[in-house]
Amino acid sequence: MLNIVPSILVYFLETLISYVFFSRVSKSKYNLWKSILIGSAIFFIGVIANILFQNSIFINTSTFSAISFLFSIICFDIKIKKALFYSVLSSAFMCATELIALFSISALFNIELTSYNDNTYILLADVLTSKFLYFITLLILSGIINKNQKTSKIPLSFYLFPTAVLSSLTMFWYILTTYQLSKNTMIVITCVSVFLFLSTILLFISYHYNAEKEQELLLLRQESEKLNTDLKYFDILENQNNNLRAYAHDTKNHLSAIRNLNTNSEIEMHLLKMSESLAQYSKVCHSGNHTLDVIVDKYVTECNINGVNFEFDIKNNNLSTIEPYDTVTILGNLLDNALEAAKTSAQKTVSFETDYRNNFSVIIVSNSCDKNPLSDGRTLPLTTKINKQLHGFGLKSVKNTLKKYNGDISFDYDNREKVFVVTVMIGK
Repeated sequence: MLNIVPSILVYFLETLISYVFFSRVSKSKYNLWKSILIGSAIFFIGVIANILFQNSIFINTSTFSAISFLFSIICFDIKIKKALFYSVLSSAFMCATELIALFSISALFNIELTSYNDNTYILLADVLTSKFLYFITLLILSGIINKNQKTSKIPLSFYLFPTAVLSSLTMFWYILTTYQLSKNTMIVITCVSVFLFLSTILLFISYHYNAEKEQELLLLRQESEKLNTDLKYFDILENQNNNLRAYAHDTKNHLSAIRNLNTNSEIEMHLLKMSESLAQYSKVCHSGNHTLDVIVDKYVTECNINGVNFEFDIKNNNLSTIEPYDTVTILGNLLDNALEAAKTSAQKTVSFETDYRNNFSVIIVSNSCDKNPLSDGRTLPLTTKINKQLHGFGLKSVKNTLKKYNGDISFDYDNREKVFVVTVMIGK
């Protein structure tokens, strides 16, 4: 009769190992514990198959490939073909490491291959050794896959602990198969072996998790520094614009005086063109909110440079209830994204309006967009930026800012008009 305990342990370890591998080669859809819970439920199918078919190697290999594939597409953002390839590849490595562990230790300690099934503790030692080799193999493989990507690199010193654990497991093998031990002693050795193995996996899981959080924190800090820089830039820009507008105003007055004294029609024409040229240096936005005016003026200029038509309507709400830093965070990110998408579209339009609705300040940013960025059921728009790692951090900053005002953000795409719309609700 097949021993159920080793079978359950095998598939639980494979759940953890699969999580470590797929989280390093793709992005997880859920948090750590939810992913492991889902994975355990999926891999339990393997336990059932293993029991029903009495540890058939062909059934086990096929089942593992299937449940590994299922786990990857449910819990990770990975393409189906890639998930299938990784599942088959990991199955091959699993079989190889099991055979290596089995034959190596049998040869090392002169044990019959079939003797493992007669002793639960020796069988568990075999399981832990083979899965440990399997874990290290997939860890190295995931590092090779990601060698050209900006993923967290595991320090060389981290491998000292797994090496020590592998040496300990080998020694436990030797003790279990060489000496006559009491049942309690074998239980203690087995429990220690399981603990060492699980601690190794959890070490790498926690390191990977913390590395992701540190990377996210770094990017958020960079976003915050960028916003602080934008605020300083807006102050400098406004000061320069005020000086330029004052100069333009005085120059127009001088030109007007010259026109009144002039009687030459050709000179009159030149003076008129000069006056019209100076008109573009007048302030575009007059909302009464210094920060909002500078932001609108900035994007009017940027859109003109990029050949994008920019329209705005802020007569009903100048967003004066929002702190300047938060105004820059919200509008800077939304208008940056809108301009980035509009530049590559056919219509090349961006519109921005504000209003009041049910005691909420409303911001609506629309831009032309030839493809639906919310396709495939996504809740956030697809990025068009080269650096994919920075995707989402601008919107994350917006969402974090909206929490201060009990606000919310929503996205919509009009397939007929080819327009993407972002609506922000901001409480008082």
